[in-house]
Amino acid sequence: MSRRRYGVASGSTSGVGSPLGETADRPAPGEVILEVEDLLVHFPIRSGLLQRVTGGLRAVDGVSFTLPAGETLGLVGESGCGKSTTALAVMRLLDPTAGRIRFRGHDLSRYSRRQLRDVRRGIQMVFQDPHSSLDPRVTVGDSIAEPLQIHGLGDSAEVRERVAELLDMVGLDRTHAGRYPHQFSGGQLQRVGIARALAPDPQVLILDEPVSALDVSIQAQIITLLQDLQSRLGLAYLFISHDLSVVRHICDRVAVMYLGRIVEAGDRREIYRAAAHPYTQSLLSAVPRPDPGRSGASTRIVLAGDIPSPADPPSGCRFRTRCWKAEQRCAEETPALVERAGTSTRSACHFAASLRS
Repeated sequence: MSRRRYGVASGSTSGVGSPLGETADRPAPGEVILEVEDLLVHFPIRSGLLQRVTGGLRAVDGVSFTLPAGETLGLVGESGCGKSTTALAVMRLLDPTAGRIRFRGHDLSRYSRRQLRDVRRGIQMVFQDPHSSLDPRVTVGDSIAEPLQIHGLGDSAEVRERVAELLDMVGLDRTHAGRYPHQFSGGQLQRVGIARALAPDPQVLILDEPVSALDVSIQAQIITLLQDLQSRLGLAYLFISHDLSVVRHICDRVAVMYLGRIVEAGDRREIYRAAAHPYTQSLLSAVPRPDPGRSGASTRIVLAGDIPSPADPPSGCRFRTRCWKAEQRCAEETPALVERAGTSTRSACHFAASLRS
C-alpha cells in the first residue's frame, strides 16, 4: 500500500488534506508548522442564586510560541500552570478566549467545527493516561482504526492493513489488534495510543505527559520510540511535562510556564546550562543528579508559599510572591518576555541578566 499522506493542499482554503494514498504537501524540515500567538483561555466564575459572572479564571493568559517541522518543543511547569489547557486550546477541544492558532498558515481560531474535523488529521494528541483514553469495550485494532473511519481514509481492507502497519511501527505484534485494553500493560497501551494518533498521518503530535504514568524503565522505551518515529516521519512534537529530566532527553527547545504565562523560553541546552529566570532555576534544582555530592552541583531551591490562584494573580510579576529576588518594582511592573543580551533565550524577569552572571 502506498504511504498515506496528510497536508493542506496548494490553494486550499478549507484546510482539508488529500485523500488516502495520495502524496500531499509536506513541510520542509525547520519550516514553522504551528504558530500560537497571544493565546488566552479564561473561564468565567459564577456565583449567587442567579449564577452571574463575578470574575474569571485566567488559565492561559497570553501564551505565544512556534513549532517547526521535525522539532520538539517542551512546555513545562508545575501542575495547574496552564500546560494542558494550552494543548486543548491548540486542538480546539477548548475554545480560546482570544489569540491566534495557525496550522500551516491557516487560522484555526476562526474555523468551524466541520473544518476543524478535517484539520485534526494533521494535529493529533497522545494523552497522559492510556487506560482512560481507550474504550475498554473496544479492541485496540478498532480503536486505532477509528480515526481512519471518521475521515474516510480507505476501505475496510485498507484500514485493516493500515492498523497492522501502525502496530508494527510502535513495536507491537499485529495479532494484538484483536485484544482489549485490559490485556495490555501500561507501556503497551501507550504504544497503542501513539499508533492511534499516527493513524491519519499527522504532521504535529501533542504529547500531554505521555510517560508520567509509566515506570522509569518503560518511560525510556517510549521516549526512544517517539524519537525514532520523529526521525522517520518528520513529525513535530509539542511535549507537555512537569519532569525536566525527561524533557532534557527529547526536546530541542523549552518553554517554561507559570500561572498561565511563559516566563522563559529558548534552546534546551542553554536553558539547562544557565537558566535566567528564578522559577526555571528552582525547577532545575529539583532534577535528580547522578552524583549530588560532586563539585559544582546546584543547591536545591525550595520555593516559599503556594501558587497563587489564576482567578486572582499577583500584580506585576506573577512569580514575585514566591521569588527570593523580588523587589517593589516586581509588584509594579510586569516583566516582558524578551531576549537577553548574549543569549538566545527569552526571560520575563527584571533581574535575568544578573541571575545569569
